[in-house]
Amino acid sequence: MTFRCADLPDHEGFAAPVLPGGEQAPTSPVFTKTFVGYRASCSCGWSDRRQLPPTSEGAKDAEYRWWSRHVPPLLAAAPPKELVIKSDLLCEQIVRLAGDRPLAALALLSQVESWQRTLLDQAVAGARAAGASWAEVGEAMGISKQAAHERFRAHTDA
Repeated sequence: MTFRCADLPDHEGFAAPVLPGGEQAPTSPVFTKTFVGYRASCSCGWSDRRQLPPTSEGAKDAEYRWWSRHVPPLLAAAPPKELVIKSDLLCEQIVRLAGDRPLAALALLSQVESWQRTLLDQAVAGARAAGASWAEVGEAMGISKQAAHERFRAHTDA
């Protein structure tokens, strides 16, 4: 059984069977009879350290550990899927508008830019207040930690 979160499309959790030597069993059915427990794992390569019992309760605990240990920090930095879809749609619509009515597109983009700057400053300040490092802020924005620090330090240090 696999576990999924819509806002984390590159992550699929599962209860991985653990072999007697402590290594994770391959997904081949040949190993299903020899496993001694479960370990919460993810398609991204993450694996919990705790070995859980080889029971249905152990499998359920693995799911819980994936949701409680692995997902929260990823979800904190992942934009909701519905907003990504709306953002992509807005971009497509503005591209069409720029082709048909470039002055109208400029007026709209100027308006978006004004509230975008304010929201970006607020989001960075909120992330820093919540304990995010400059490296985490930069990573979320797709820039270096130095670039994030130089660009936003005046807004967060005040």
